[in-house]
Formats: sequence, C-alpha cells, structure tokens
Amino acid sequence: MEAVLRYRMATRMAQRLRAEGRPLPLPALGETLGLRGPVEPILRPLLDGRFVPEGEVGLWEWHYPFPPEGEAVVVLDLETTGLAPGLNEVIELALVRLEGGERRAFQSLVRPLRPPSPFIQRLTGIRTWELEGAPPWEAVLEEAWPLLEGATLVIQNAPFDLAFLRPALEGLGHRLENPVVDTLRLAKKAMQGLRRYGLDALSEALLLPPRAEHRALGDVERTLAVAYEVYYMLTSGRPRPLWELGR
Repeated sequence: MEAVLRYRMATRMAQRLRAEGRPLPLPALGETLGLRGPVEPILRPLLDGRFVPEGEVGLWEWHYPFPPEGEAVVVLDLETTGLAPGLNEVIELALVRLEGGERRAFQSLVRPLRPPSPFIQRLTGIRTWELEGAPPWEAVLEEAWPLLEGATLVIQNAPFDLAFLRPALEGLGHRLENPVVDTLRLAKKAMQGLRRYGLDALSEALLLPPRAEHRALGDVERTLAVAYEVYYMLTSGRPRPLWELGR
C-alpha cells in the first residue's frame, strides 16, 4: 500500500475517534473507511503510534497533552521575497505560543527595502501596497521577542527560517538559543516511506485542506497540525518533551 494512502486512512480513523470522543471497535473504524467484513487484517497494520490498540481502539492524545506539560512551544513561520538570506528579505512573520493551556498568536507584515517580485506576490497573496505601511523587520522582531523567550521553537524546514531570524535577532542584541524542532525531520522519522516531506505533501497525507496561498499564520497552523500528529506517532504512549524528540 502506498505510504500516503496508508497515512490518509489512519488519519481518517483518528478523525472518527476524535469526533466520537471514545474508543471504538475495529469494525466501526472499518465502516469509516467503507470496509465491510473481516477488517482486522487490513486495519491493524494502519494503527500507528497515535492509537491505543487494546481491545477497542482509542487515542493516546486522550491520555497526555500536546505540548507536554511544563514545556512552552512556539510554532513559527516566515514569508520572504526569495530563498537567499542576506539578499532576500522577510515580508511576514507569524507565530503561535502554547504554554500551560494558553495560546497566544502573533502576526505582522514586514516592510522590505525592495518590493517583492510578481511571483512572490502571487505565491503569498501579499501585495506591494500592503507592505508599504508595515513596520520594519527590526520593529517586528522586538515586538515578537518576548513570545520567543524560553520556548521550544517548532518550524517546518527550520534551517531556512533560522537563516533569516538568527542574524537579525543578533543584530538587535538577542541570542536565539532556543531548542529547535524541525517538523520536516520529525515527519521523516514518524511517517516513513513518503516521497516528499514538504508542508503540502504532509498536508495531503494528514488530510489537511490544501492551501491557496503561502501566508505565515496559515502555515503556522498547518505546521502545528503536523507537529501534533507526528508527536503522538513518535511518543506512542511514552510522553517526552518536544525538544528531546527534536534533538
């Protein structure tokens, strides 16, 4: 069975369990997939680390939280004018901080020195006129910095975002020494056999809706959804801090 189909089927079962809020027998989960008759030989191999496969099937997320207790987590994303730090510029920053059951979101456009290309405008949906009144990168970082402090950073393809983020923060006198968890790397551990591990490919495998535009806050929410799924795939009833999984 192709890997992406396997994870899509497993995720559909997880979605059914979340909707019900209680464990279900395998035949009921088989109905979710349109299966009849003896379903155990088909469904048992699909039960990845998210599931509690004892008797009726449940979910480990009902037994321990994400993020783990005592760990502050910040999911972060940037939109930029291109792929070259030092040459290209940030045009949007968004993050969500999760800590102690509380959620704080931050999003801001960033005024670049040069306008983004027509391609970037089409890709992100961010128009030049929207950026003209936005604050500069340094001001946005100063406002966001308190939300970053003391948190594990969760980023899809983290080296890219950090290449823009770290030098700019150091220029403001802030050292970014946070633990970093790359959801791309976590997904490779948790979801073996996929051909691609970009955010769109992971979204397809985990039944997340396709994105129309590349916007920072939308990608933060998508990255958070991926992190949630792969966290339980990898912990499988043995809760661990996210920073430890990301080492």
